[in-house]
Amino acid sequence: MAELKCIEIGTNCPIDGSSLSYAPNKAASVAFMAIFGSSLVCHVVLGWKYKTWTFMVAMFLGSSSEVVGYLGRILMHNNPYKLSTFLVQIVSLTTAPAFYSAGLYLCLARIVTVYGQNMSRIKPVMYTRFFIACDIVSLSLQGAGGGVASAATTDSTMALGNKLMLVGLIFQIVTLAIFIICCADFAFRVYKFQSGEDVVFNRLVSTGRFKGFLGAVFVAFLTIFTRCVYRVIELGGGWNNPLMREEVTFIILESCMIAIAVFAFVIFHPGFGFHNTFNTFQYKPVYVKETISSTEPQAGTLYQNDPRSQYTSYPTRV
Repeated sequence: MAELKCIEIGTNCPIDGSSLSYAPNKAASVAFMAIFGSSLVCHVVLGWKYKTWTFMVAMFLGSSSEVVGYLGRILMHNNPYKLSTFLVQIVSLTTAPAFYSAGLYLCLARIVTVYGQNMSRIKPVMYTRFFIACDIVSLSLQGAGGGVASAATTDSTMALGNKLMLVGLIFQIVTLAIFIICCADFAFRVYKFQSGEDVVFNRLVSTGRFKGFLGAVFVAFLTIFTRCVYRVIELGGGWNNPLMREEVTFIILESCMIAIAVFAFVIFHPGFGFHNTFNTFQYKPVYVKETISSTEPQAGTLYQNDPRSQYTSYPTRV
């Protein structure tokens, strides 16, 4: 798949012969570049404010990749035949959500620690180690595929790059599926334990801000998962897949899905949802009563040596 010597669409350079069979809409590309650029700034500011360093890095890398990807699409508008800009946009936009997924995985360990790790089948630190390791594998496969495709001089090598990216995306989907299963299992155990033995929660979990954050986690998962399924179907059909040639579908299932995910975490940032205590809940044990005779939840009750005891000023409804 050699780079063609066309600089604009014309008689000898029909649009159907370009990589996407269309010239990416410049206005849409500029708009999404601005959207992800603003999300990058927002996450740096919020990350600095709440000191959520690892989460900030994940969001920064994801948004940076998105900006580069849409810059590639802007350049493709002027020359849809240029293979290098095609590869820049497809590799950047394909790998970017893996960084956002890493942000999701960092949140789960803190959520488990807040509610009490005795209600989890797995230690909080293991969630982070397992899912981040899987994310690195997924990102490595997608990056390797993009590298192979970028250096390809034959159709067969180009196809190999496509397959590597496809395997990376499938691996990401499987990881996300395991993630939501773990979340559902933990949520069920919290519900079951709460109704049976009255777990002692910090007042943090009853606040609207924390509940909003949990909603953001679910929205981000749902949109990223939807986008990954779309990408697998798209890349699964090869470079000539008709789905890859539909820009409206791309904007809805790629651009909009990821924009919703990243801004869900801007509106309900982990630092905001945790009332500026996100880093406090890093795999520390949360102490709960083994048995509580009362049938009413004892939310907010604290015990000696409870690491949550220094945070007693959470509002109950804000």
